[in-house]
Amino acid sequence: MQSTSTLPARPARPSQRGALPPCCRDCDTRSHCLAAGLDATALEAFEHQVVLRRHELNRHQRLVARGAPFDTLYSVQHGQLKAERAMPDGRPQVIGFYQPGRLLGLESLAANTHRCDVLALCDSTACAISYTGLTRLMKQYAALTRRFHQLVGAELDRQQTSMLMLGTAKAPQRLAAFLLDLADGGAGEPADTVELRMSRDDIASHLGLALESVSRQLTQFRAAGLLDVQNRRIKLLDRGGLRAIAVAG
Repeated sequence: MQSTSTLPARPARPSQRGALPPCCRDCDTRSHCLAAGLDATALEAFEHQVVLRRHELNRHQRLVARGAPFDTLYSVQHGQLKAERAMPDGRPQVIGFYQPGRLLGLESLAANTHRCDVLALCDSTACAISYTGLTRLMKQYAALTRRFHQLVGAELDRQQTSMLMLGTAKAPQRLAAFLLDLADGGAGEPADTVELRMSRDDIASHLGLALESVSRQLTQFRAAGLLDVQNRRIKLLDRGGLRAIAVAG
């Protein structure tokens, strides 16, 4: 469908196999990502100077390799990805799951190398963001600077909440908080149904639980009428009940 936007046409960019040129103007995720709130002029500059390409990923495909030189952030446009870091014994630890609108790679800003392996949990799309281009454009547009700081702050808050949960919470609290965050963390309004694109092993790794604890707790939540489980699809039947468990001391 031809766009009805009044913005001038952009010159075509060469695309690579598996990497499509970006088009922020028509993106359904734009209101939740780094480009949220930019006017037409700033958005055009953002597309040209900041967004390098749009990666279309198959399930299990790697987006970022740990140890690679850092010069790029990634914004999830569609699907879901996971970030892993190696523990001292070499085993992978799931650091987080990323849904549309989230920024990937912020933890790499100080080290100048990517700290995590990032893999797609399902067919997904992510936009490559030039960090150099971003910092340059933030000097021109205060709205972009504010939005970047909002996303950084949201990630810090999420990480601190996760640390508190892992340090003090029991299995029911951890899983209830995880499901609510998953339902509330995507682009758009909070959802009552979530797709568990990750494996239960991934959930257990992320929450610091045994696989058996995750499965047992889902069964108990279902028996209590808090949710319904159909394979990978979970319907939250009682968000208030789950929230009460998540915040229980």
